[in-house]
Amino acid sequence: MYFFRIKYFIYISTIGFCLSSCDSSTEVTNEHIYFGGEIVNPNADYIVLFKDEDFQDTIYLDKNNRFLHKIEDIKEGLYSFRHNPEYQLILLEKGDSILMRLNTLEFDESLVFTGRGARKNNFLIDMFLQNEIERNQLQKRKFKKSPKFFKKEQDSLLDLRVKRFDHLTNKYELSDLSKKLCRSSFEYDFFSRYELYLYKYQYHRIKNLDPAKEFSQGFFDYRKEVNFNDDDLMRLYSYNRFLNHYFTNSSYTKYMNKKSFSKSKVEYTMYKLDLVDSLINHSYIKNNLLRGITTNFILDNKNDYTSQKVLNHYLSISTDKKVQKELVKLAKATARLKPNNIIPDQDLISSNGEMAKLSSLFEKPVTALYFWSIERKDHYIEAHKKTDHLSKIYPEIDFIAINTDDEQTDNWLKTIKRHNYDLSNEYEFKFPKCSSDELVIHYSNKVILVNQEGKIINPNADLFSSIFEKQLMSYSRMASIEKQKTVLD
Repeated sequence: MYFFRIKYFIYISTIGFCLSSCDSSTEVTNEHIYFGGEIVNPNADYIVLFKDEDFQDTIYLDKNNRFLHKIEDIKEGLYSFRHNPEYQLILLEKGDSILMRLNTLEFDESLVFTGRGARKNNFLIDMFLQNEIERNQLQKRKFKKSPKFFKKEQDSLLDLRVKRFDHLTNKYELSDLSKKLCRSSFEYDFFSRYELYLYKYQYHRIKNLDPAKEFSQGFFDYRKEVNFNDDDLMRLYSYNRFLNHYFTNSSYTKYMNKKSFSKSKVEYTMYKLDLVDSLINHSYIKNNLLRGITTNFILDNKNDYTSQKVLNHYLSISTDKKVQKELVKLAKATARLKPNNIIPDQDLISSNGEMAKLSSLFEKPVTALYFWSIERKDHYIEAHKKTDHLSKIYPEIDFIAINTDDEQTDNWLKTIKRHNYDLSNEYEFKFPKCSSDELVIHYSNKVILVNQEGKIINPNADLFSSIFEKQLMSYSRMASIEKQKTVLD
């Protein structure tokens, strides 16, 4: 079976109306929406349903970890529901009576909907999961196929999605909005793959690439269909992923033949910001793209002056005051996280429940701080496996794992005990948001290396980088030399 997922079904006897007899083809007679369900292995006693800052609703679970909520007077479209630390999308339309069920141990994979409005949402989560599988397969193959072969391969996969979509819409009556979102959920993911492929292809052929000659005439026909200001799609993962890749390519093309080209160059980034500003009128979409571009530049850049220059340009274009403050704060935090600076101290909680200071952990010549979240199971398993291996090779380096989740102490403890991790090297942030901001933890592979005095050696090492072990070897030797000097003195 092309799409497969373990599906769970639920019947809640306390609900005063019958959801099991309702589906997407049932005539809509209500202006309101019912949203209910069950959370297995809950991380908290509530979920949050939200759509930007215009709508946010906290819904509490009962003693059986179930909930039922009546929603009135909201705009139809995509919403997010969050049950810390994860979240997912749901499409809500007037007359919907939707029940969902999920297990937090496999959040996305276990998510299933029943009731009126369920079919479109089950389709959306199926597309989300299949998109993820196929993108991971592409990344592993590193986009090594020729343009002709790549397009043919992806188009064949796209045809399978279209057939599945046609089966859904031919068998069941969906609204125009539902059809649009269901189709866009997979179409834009393929559009983003084509854009990402072009970027990868250009990256390795900067000097001699002529896209008009190397790519078939119809390779980029989909660009003619794109609405860069689509309010219905503004929360859709695949749509936003496409926009990011599209603007990267459009900006890249202008500079790719320059000898001095670098994707982190100030002029390239500022041009990219201007391009977004010129093509996007929708405030949410524009501000979201501007935020991502500026954030990535600040995180990748090592020069405070150029970071400030790009930040100032962003501030002159952006209209999101809240995010503006966040990026000003980010720029200041990255400026503090420089080699030879003392790492900002943080409050931690140990695995036995005791309070600890980050500065109290630096007992060996080098300490490697790495970070993980319960949300990323594959990542934290591989991260612990990698550091366990490295700790045996480099006994003079301490590897300290810090959990970054908020309100997840019980689940964090269950996780580290279930996996038999070394509890003496496991901590969680007491104030996750504040600490993550101060230490600029924006990507999961980040490692901060510090010496015994708490001075930063490397603020942005990558645990899974090919050069990480070489860096450890170098830092270990340097620490050993410094130690010998201290003894001789």
